[in-house]
Amino acid sequence: MPLKSFDAEEILYYCVAILVIATFSSGFTRFFAFSFAHPRRDEGMDFNPITNLDIVGTIVFFLGGFGWGRQLDDQKIKFKKQKLGWCIISLIAPFANLTLAMSAAYIKYFLWTDRVIDVMLNLSVAATAYHVLPIPPLAGSRLIYLVVPEERVWKLFSRFGPFIILGLVLMDRFSGTPFLREIIAPVLEGVARFASYH
Repeated sequence: MPLKSFDAEEILYYCVAILVIATFSSGFTRFFAFSFAHPRRDEGMDFNPITNLDIVGTIVFFLGGFGWGRQLDDQKIKFKKQKLGWCIISLIAPFANLTLAMSAAYIKYFLWTDRVIDVMLNLSVAATAYHVLPIPPLAGSRLIYLVVPEERVWKLFSRFGPFIILGLVLMDRFSGTPFLREIIAPVLEGVARFASYH
């Protein structure tokens, strides 16, 4: 659900939801990465909402209704089996987003109905569903990471991945043909049903 109304109240709801989603998903990704690997000393767990924001990811949240938080550098954390380790760690963010979506759905249907809860639910569902796209930094891109023989190719792809997504979102929003949303619609609907199941 992209931001459609540019009034101050709606923007505030989006900001709150984006901060929670980015902090939760990035924070727990870092937590698990540092639990099972040996990071450099200048890195550590971080649940600070501001430092977990990613500039391009935040823009995509507003324009496309999904996004991501700050990513970890593959080169700063070493797993025993690097590719497999990162494929597993990449699943933490969509799982965290799904947990947030389920929590927001529970709150909405049993405890408290408010616009900010609706925004949190919709953005969390979308942030979970769009991880199927095989473009970094989304989790689906790790399938490509498994088969890419050259590390340099992956580094180049992961560097430009966020801008590729931003370009697709801009085309989707302003071209008049929401091709990206249509591609993800079945996944989005499935995640929404699962999150709202009581």
